[in-house]
Amino acid sequence: MHIEMEEFSVVRFKQRAVIEFLTAEKVPPIEIRRRMQAVYSDQCVDVSTVRRWVRRFKDGELGQADLNDKTRGGRISKTSAALAEVY
Repeated sequence: MHIEMEEFSVVRFKQRAVIEFLTAEKVPPIEIRRRMQAVYSDQCVDVSTVRRWVRRFKDGELGQADLNDKTRGGRISKTSAALAEVY
C-alpha cells in the first residue's frame, strides 16, 4: 500500500499512532520503522524519530500521550492556516 502525498501533519499524526500501537505490542523501534517504511516510503519518519516517540510513549501512559505536534514559536505556515479555516 502506498500513501499518496498527504498533508505533512496528517501523515505525521498517523505515523505517531502507528508507533504508539506497535510500542504497546512491544515491537522494537527498528522493526516499527521497517514496517512503516513499507507503507509510507519517502514520507516515513527517520528511525531516530521512531525511537524518540517510543521513549515518549513508554515514559507516559500508552493511550494517553498527545499525538499532536507541540506548539512552537515562529511564523505560522500557510498550510496550517488553511487547515484551520477548514476545521
